[in-house]
Amino acid sequence: MAKWETREDSVNSEIRRPDPRYLDKGLTTQCVHAGERWPEARVWTPNTPIYRSTTYFYDCAEELDDRLFNREPGYIYTRGGNPTQSALERALSTLERADATRVCASGMAAVHLALVAAGAGPGRPVLCSADVYGSVFTLVQNILPGLGAPTRLADLADLHRLEQLMMEVKPAIVCFEVITNPMTKIIDAPAVIEMAHRHGAVVIVDSTYTTPYLLRPLEHGADYVTHSLSKYLSGHGDVLGGSVSCHRRDYDHLLFTAIQIGATLSPQDCWLVQRGLKTFSLRIARQCESALQVARHLETHPLVDRIWYAGLPNHPQHETARRLFPQGRYGAMLNFDVANCQTREQVFAFLDALQIILPATSLGDVYSLIVNPARSTHNWLNQEEKSAMGIGPGTFRMSVGIEEPEDLIEDLDRALAACQ
Repeated sequence: MAKWETREDSVNSEIRRPDPRYLDKGLTTQCVHAGERWPEARVWTPNTPIYRSTTYFYDCAEELDDRLFNREPGYIYTRGGNPTQSALERALSTLERADATRVCASGMAAVHLALVAAGAGPGRPVLCSADVYGSVFTLVQNILPGLGAPTRLADLADLHRLEQLMMEVKPAIVCFEVITNPMTKIIDAPAVIEMAHRHGAVVIVDSTYTTPYLLRPLEHGADYVTHSLSKYLSGHGDVLGGSVSCHRRDYDHLLFTAIQIGATLSPQDCWLVQRGLKTFSLRIARQCESALQVARHLETHPLVDRIWYAGLPNHPQHETARRLFPQGRYGAMLNFDVANCQTREQVFAFLDALQIILPATSLGDVYSLIVNPARSTHNWLNQEEKSAMGIGPGTFRMSVGIEEPEDLIEDLDRALAACQ
C-alpha cells in the first residue's frame, strides 16, 4: 500500500463517504443537512474551535427542557452562552480568581452591565471616581441620572474625604479604577472596598489598567470586576470586547441581566481575545519595564512640566502602588504635561512628529499609543470638568507597547522639540 493510500474501510474513508441519512432526500434538503451533526471520533485541538451557531438542540425534547429550566448545564441560544465564549470566560475567571465571568460586546457594555446588575436605579446612589475613563464619566454623570439613579463623582484617592462622602452620599454602588484614566492616580483598592462595604455599598472595580498581573480586586473583596478586553488582555488592537467577573452569589443575576441587555461577545471575538490572552503575561511584563524606563527619562526632560507614573518616587501615591502591586511593576500607562503646549497647533505638531508611537485612542496594545485626552478620550467634558481632573491642553496619555524603550525615548524627544 502506498504511503498516503487509504483503506476503503478506514475511519478517514468512513467520515468522507456520502451521508446515508439524506441520500434519499431532495437536493435542497441535502444542501441544508448533509454532513452536519455527524458523530466523529473524539479529538482535542490545542485551541477551542469557533462555534458560530446561534442556537442549539439536543437528541430529545427532555434534554432541551432540562437546559431551559437549568436542571442540566448546556447551551440554548448564544445570547445566553456559547462553547467558545465559555472557554474565554473560564480563562478570565482563572486569571481573576473569580467564581464566574460574563463577556460582553465592549468594555463599556461590561461597565453598564455591572452597574445594572449591582442595582443602579432610583433610590440607589452611585459614587464614582471623578478621574475615570471619559465614557464612564459620561455614563455616570449624564445617563444614569436620566434613569433615576442619583450619582456623585469624587476623588476616591483621598481616603480622608472619602469617609465623609460615604456618610453624605450613602452610596448603594461604588465604582472606580485602581489606576485612574487618564491621570494615573492610584486608588487604595483594599481600603476603599472595605470602607464601601462598611457603608453597605456594592463595589465595582474597572481593572483594565491594572489587569490581573498587578492586582485581583475580587481577592480584596470587590463584588464585580470589569475589563475592556480590547486592551491588555487581548493586546493586539484587533478585537472589541469586555468582561464582568464576580462571586457565585451574584452570577445568576448577572447572567439574567446580561441576557436581557443582550451585549453578547461574538464567538469570533471570543476566539481572538483568548488567542491574545496566551501572551498577555509576557507582554505586560515587558510593557511595565519599558514604561518605567520611559517615565524616568521624561521625569528629567526640560520640556516636560509634570509626569505621573506610579513607579516614580515623586508620584503622590507611589507608596500605595508599592504596597498593592508586585515589586517593580507599576503598569504601562503614563501621563505627562508638555511645557508651553497650549494650542491646537502645538498639540498637532507634537503628534505629527511621532514616527513610532501611534496617535490612537486606545491602550494596552503591542504598539505604543498616545492621545491628547482634552481632544480625544475626554473631549466631551467641559473645561471645568477637565481642569478638575488635571487635564490640560498639553496633557498626553501614553500606553507603552513592546517596542525597544530606547526607540520610544528618541521618538518622544523628537516630538517634544517639534511642538515648542
